[in-house]
Amino acid sequence: MITQLIKSSSLAYQSSNRTQYPFGGHIGTNLDAVSYYLEHAISLDTTRTDLLLTLANIYTFQEKIPKALHLYEDCVSQSSLQSDAIIPLTYLAVWHHYLDQHKKVTHYLQRLKEVSSPTAMQVEQLLSAIEQILAKPINYGTAINTKSELKTIQRESDSGAIIILGYKLNADGTIPPMLLQRLDAALTIIKAYPKIPIFVTGGLAQAGMTEACAMQQWLIDHAVSADRIILEDKATNTLDNASFTLAKLQQHNIQQAWLISASIHVHRSEIIFVSTQLHQRLTGHQPNNQPTFIHFDHYAARDGLSPNPLPVGKVRLDCYIDALRSFGLPAFCTAHITQA
Repeated sequence: MITQLIKSSSLAYQSSNRTQYPFGGHIGTNLDAVSYYLEHAISLDTTRTDLLLTLANIYTFQEKIPKALHLYEDCVSQSSLQSDAIIPLTYLAVWHHYLDQHKKVTHYLQRLKEVSSPTAMQVEQLLSAIEQILAKPINYGTAINTKSELKTIQRESDSGAIIILGYKLNADGTIPPMLLQRLDAALTIIKAYPKIPIFVTGGLAQAGMTEACAMQQWLIDHAVSADRIILEDKATNTLDNASFTLAKLQQHNIQQAWLISASIHVHRSEIIFVSTQLHQRLTGHQPNNQPTFIHFDHYAARDGLSPNPLPVGKVRLDCYIDALRSFGLPAFCTAHITQA
């Protein structure tokens, strides 16, 4: 029975039907269905911390943070080994940070340090990065005119790069307006820095054309040298964009880069790339010849999607969710099914 409930919750989690999902005689969002099935499964076995943790994560997606915190605490209290408490303590520190409850953040970081000092150090770095990134107003065009508050990609620098994040193509493989806006924004920096490499990332295909290949062709059609363009055409989401592109950046000894994306997506993108690097360092997957972090900044498309200069509401929430997912903590994490 529990196995079937977990499978049903997993199917709901993966579903593209986000708003009209049928479950238990009801119609609701797919996340409502995930919660419904997991709550039923937990009622049959309250000791399954994998189910408690997954349900807590789904609650954060639904902006039910207090309910999620209660379940994370349950996971800590039910941990038979100290190492079992590492993940729920990480969630508790990060979500109290989201709520600006800094005394509790300090409390949970200290508890985490007692269990795993390396993890606590990485979580502190993650929270510091989140703070810095969320405090930056959306950059629509000042990057090429003023010095960056951190590091600046120097003109003609061998260590700099431009990264354009993909967007789903039209059914016929042509470029949709959202992606065209990103390319137009990127072209400004590309012209300002005519020798640094350009990474185009996106592997979703339409009519046999991937996002990366479509972007490459558009750039070539707009007088950008093909020699400058490096393809990453396997990623199907932003987490993969970061993981796969980071590998290529490291191969090219890139030290700093601009991320080009939609205005509602640039902060999330920065956080995902930085969090992925932190996870690589924590797990020992960062190459030996890459001793320092790549520094990221962003450049947003003028798409009119962000009425606020800083992330607020759902955009801010998603920044925290994606920070955790790219930190190696999949949202759906039951014993036999794991999905970011």
